[in-house]
Amino acid sequence: MSITELAAAYHKKMFPTDQSAFLRTDPEFIERFDNFAFDEVINQERQQLDDKTRWMAILATLIGCQGIDEYVKMVPAALNFGVTPVELKEIVWQ
Repeated sequence: MSITELAAAYHKKMFPTDQSAFLRTDPEFIERFDNFAFDEVINQERQQLDDKTRWMAILATLIGCQGIDEYVKMVPAALNFGVTPVELKEIVWQ
């Protein structure tokens, strides 16, 4: 098994210039995680959200669970999927 093309493309769109350290240190984990999170979940039949809505929900969830550090790390990915700076601010305010 390897990382699927869909998972690899989604990960690259999230972080175009970054490569996960896990890819070197734990390739089996990253293979399973990326294939699940960035292929199976986003392509689940009858459960489709557009990318922008998905990222707004992810960011709102991170704020809601006090995941501030993770929120900051995910902001660039959200911008790559069409979330605007004004929407980022509105998510924090809400």
